Amino acid sequence: MKLKYIIPLTIAVWWIPILSGLIVGFVTSFLEGNYRRGLFTLLTSSGLASAFYIVLALYVLKVPFLGNLLPTFSIIFSAVDIVIAYLVFSFTFYKSAYTKMTQEGIYSEFYASSREEIEDRIKDLLIECGSPQLNLSEDKILVHRECSGYTVDYEMIEAGKNRYKVKLQVKKKE
Repeated sequence: MKLKYIIPLTIAVWWIPILSGLIVGFVTSFLEGNYRRGLFTLLTSSGLASAFYIVLALYVLKVPFLGNLLPTFSIIFSAVDIVIAYLVFSFTFYKSAYTKMTQEGIYSEFYASSREEIEDRIKDLLIECGSPQLNLSEDKILVHRECSGYTVDYEMIEAGKNRYKVKLQVKKKE
């Protein structure tokens, strides 16, 4: 878990209304590789930062010209920031791709909603490829394609309702 990085960041930026939710959601989506762990990290850090700033507004800061509005604004902006952080995290997590290039080839991870979407995303790699060889199991599909000079393998793992995590590997033929 990346809580040791996210909690200090969240406490450092949580005092900035709306922008803090954007920052925390964006950073959490890139630091966590698993959606559920990322969601737990996001909600934990946001909850701790919200509690910290609400207690600070209630008991420490006394702003005479605002009266009792500072704690109210603190609660409202904390709730808004948690919602914004969640929305940014979910959108960024499912729309981004992780790609690594090595001497052997390319490794990439991304999310898709169907096999057709995957084929559409990697169609440039499949120009000179043969028909796919499918290997089906209970919760994942393995696809292997032989191409001229390289092979394309990808694994579709169910990651929620109408959502698949795709692990793509393109290797040179030996």
